Amino acid sequence: MHRRHVLVAVLAGATLLATAPLTTAAAQDWPSHPVKIIVGFAPGSSADQLARLVAEGLTTALKQRFFVEYRQGNSGSIAASFTARSASDGYTLMMAGSGPHITVPTLHPDIGYDPMKDFTHVAMVAGDSYVLAANPTLGVHDIAGLIKLAKARSAPLTSSSPGPGSLGQMLLEEFKRKAGIDITHVPAPDSGLMEVLGNHINMTLTVPLTAGEQIKAGKVIGLAMSSRTRNPAYPRIATFTEQGFPEITGATWFWLTAPKNLPPAIAEKLNNEVRRSLQLPKAKAYFVQQALLSEDLDLAGTTAFVGNELAHWSALAKRVGMTTITVSRALSK
Repeated sequence: MHRRHVLVAVLAGATLLATAPLTTAAAQDWPSHPVKIIVGFAPGSSADQLARLVAEGLTTALKQRFFVEYRQGNSGSIAASFTARSASDGYTLMMAGSGPHITVPTLHPDIGYDPMKDFTHVAMVAGDSYVLAANPTLGVHDIAGLIKLAKARSAPLTSSSPGPGSLGQMLLEEFKRKAGIDITHVPAPDSGLMEVLGNHINMTLTVPLTAGEQIKAGKVIGLAMSSRTRNPAYPRIATFTEQGFPEITGATWFWLTAPKNLPPAIAEKLNNEVRRSLQLPKAKAYFVQQALLSEDLDLAGTTAFVGNELAHWSALAKRVGMTTITVSRALSK
């Protein structure tokens, strides 16, 4: 063979080796250098707190540094896009969540990534149910009282949520539809909690991680929880289901994900170690303190869970008429 042809063949072979998936042996040696966990939200956010908790557990278990890297913006979709385009070598992971993998793809199908096909969903981390929290001046303490008040008023009540198009707003719209009442959604920063405290907005449908301290202090009144059973951290707050609205259930979830085609040996190792680390005393205490939900699932169970969440919320968005256009209008106000 001509020398030039030999060189071309060698270079082509090297390229194939560089782009080929990791071998089983190489996957078993993983990780041999630090691993980054992408977070699509600001430092201190729920995603960030959980990513750091998982990173600490994996660093201890796998004797290699796992660290958080921020790629904020567009409800986490910038981080999701980056992760989807990254190498499937186990060195780029993401703290995925209901925002970038459920809400955004549902309302913006042209976002540029598929929430199922472009990722290897590795391990469930935590969930946070929703709570409807009202200013005490409304004078109501449960859903029955809220409905009675809403029907007696000439002007609609107002409520915020984690944002236009959020799962919280979807639940709010479904509640309005089922209860037959009018509540105006008002976009506001940080779920509008400060506006509720200041009595500029009547209530907010947000997560306990945001409103929990104010509920415990009596500064806002918890009217209902979206969990299927009462949250042990808030035993006095009845669920929507208990109060006659079984359709108003759901939570925002976080899980560890990776680019598609992650080698099975790495995926299994991650799933096992994440699940093991979340059973450690520090993690369990954090879950109790923050009133977080948990799902202990294997790889197949994690993928199925994410797929079911996507189907559930997509159907709900259609049912309440929430589309890209309606969300865009809300954001422009």
